[in-house]
Amino acid sequence: MKKIKIITLGCDKNLVDSEILAGQLANNYDVSPEFNEGEAIIVNTCGFIGDAKEESINTIFRAVEQRDLGKFNKVFITGCLAERYYRDLKRDLKEVDGVFHLKDFQGIIKELIPDYKPSKDLFNQRLALEMGHLAYVRISDGCNHNCSYCAIPSIRGRYTSREMESILSEVKMLKKANVKEIILIGQEVSSYGTDLYKENRLIKLLSDISKIAGKDMWIRLLYTHPPLVTEEFIKFIAKTDNICNYLDFPIEHSETEILKAMYRKDTREGLLKKIAFMRKTIPNIVLRTSIITGFPGETRKVFNSMLKFIKEVKLERLGVFAYSPEEDTDAFDLPNRVTRKTALKRVSEIMDIQQKISYEYNQKLIGNVEKVLIDRIEGKQSVGRTFRDTPDVDCEVLIEGRLKVGEFYNIKIVDATEFDLYGESVN
Repeated sequence: MKKIKIITLGCDKNLVDSEILAGQLANNYDVSPEFNEGEAIIVNTCGFIGDAKEESINTIFRAVEQRDLGKFNKVFITGCLAERYYRDLKRDLKEVDGVFHLKDFQGIIKELIPDYKPSKDLFNQRLALEMGHLAYVRISDGCNHNCSYCAIPSIRGRYTSREMESILSEVKMLKKANVKEIILIGQEVSSYGTDLYKENRLIKLLSDISKIAGKDMWIRLLYTHPPLVTEEFIKFIAKTDNICNYLDFPIEHSETEILKAMYRKDTREGLLKKIAFMRKTIPNIVLRTSIITGFPGETRKVFNSMLKFIKEVKLERLGVFAYSPEEDTDAFDLPNRVTRKTALKRVSEIMDIQQKISYEYNQKLIGNVEKVLIDRIEGKQSVGRTFRDTPDVDCEVLIEGRLKVGEFYNIKIVDATEFDLYGESVN
């Protein structure tokens, strides 16, 4: 069969789109991100912030070089960058063979399969492009919050919940396929159902998924919206055994005046209370957050207060980004800009602190016997994760010996750094 290479940039929402596209092509083509030659390269771009846009453009031109060397016949681009700058790219990017709107699967496929007939159930025909023992299940798309720094609503549109029956059907399919971890995603998952069912149905959805998954599958939630994380929701997680005690909780900043300028409905005091409640209700919970530094109005005094917050709260997993001014967002024209150089310096300051927090947290795990899901083999080592870690984002567990990928093992943690754990199998 002829080959198609799909390159996915950005977040796991894009990965789901790539896997849907791959599933529709799979009857006519071999599809993989690893091919070095073939019929076409499809670049699924990210257009969220400046660094992501630059990476997308560079990747597109590398793909064009591969085509011009005769290794591929065509280069197509899609994804968030293509959606955000569709007219400009169609007009100016003559080097590529096609620019397609976000999720215009049919347009791309018809270029490759002229007699293609659209499938009624795109999600249940996805083709895994990364690890087959885990799957990202998208329960919604788009966002209604319109944070002042964020271009996502203008790219992916208003919040749209996926029908519950479709989600549960996909989970049943994944269960039959022996998938061991499902990761629920959306631009934010906390509003699930509010548009489609006129009420929040996230807990109902999670309850139904939990029953299907059973005790041998992990369920992980990413991208909650902190103002919508309720006590009822936390209590539900606490009593549901197969939902990982791990929560993606992107606060974006700790200081009330910056949160207000970001159009976030949190305060420093409110965040402290909510985090304390989560830790009291679920003592072993792992909180993953993201922070933006260098936002307009972030004085050194404000930044120092955020450093104090980080040191005191000691969130288990933290990522930090320098603010990227994005056109067509309300923050773009705010006064009191922080220079890029200063923002990047602040990123380093935060990460220095967070590495110490992560090291201290990981050190406390030495001696524990942990349930670990094996993701891959590297040489003579097996690489896996505990419930505390999302793939490609957080820490990993390195184990001597070749264990079976996609299976759970009991692993004794014998050493740790700020980034990794080291273990021995005790099965």
